[in-house]
Amino acid sequence: MKKLLLGLMLAAVPLVGCGTGVEDYPSDNAEMISTESGQSIILDHNPMTSSDEPLASMESPSEVSAMGPNCWVTLLYCKWPGTDIGVCKDNGKCTAAQLRNNCIALYNKTC
Repeated sequence: MKKLLLGLMLAAVPLVGCGTGVEDYPSDNAEMISTESGQSIILDHNPMTSSDEPLASMESPSEVSAMGPNCWVTLLYCKWPGTDIGVCKDNGKCTAAQLRNNCIALYNKTC
């Protein structure tokens, strides 16, 4: 019984150091934020690509531009696979504040 317990403890020790967070997210241009409720969300500052499949999207109504499309934020995951972390991206036209605020609003509305 002691050997079994020792074996289980030794097997679990390497798992303790394997955290999931922004360092595990496959983008060099991402940051982790926390909402007021304590939910962690990754903001990916790389523009959306055709391979990204959105869960929900939101246009920033305060941004009107004659030069091009408005800020558009997309919620990719309520829970990034294997974690409890949400993930958002934008179309490359958003400020950091717009991405953050719209992502939190999308997360609260959708998840």
